[in-house]
Amino acid sequence: MVLDEGEKLSDGARVEVGGVEEHLSAEEAIRRILGNPITKPLGMLEILREDQREQEERFDQWMKPEPD
Repeated sequence: MVLDEGEKLSDGARVEVGGVEEHLSAEEAIRRILGNPITKPLGMLEILREDQREQEERFDQWMKPEPD
């Protein structure tokens, strides 16, 4: 789901963020990052929980042996 321009979520709304496999140039990636700033501080606990969820969802990817 993509929010329309100017659409807001209520405070405390729970959301799930997913990625879309898309190859971007470095310039486009930077433009998108700068165009969508984080508007409130994130604590380390939230960052660690998100990392744990990603690892659990992508277990098969991060457990692959690295090529020699």
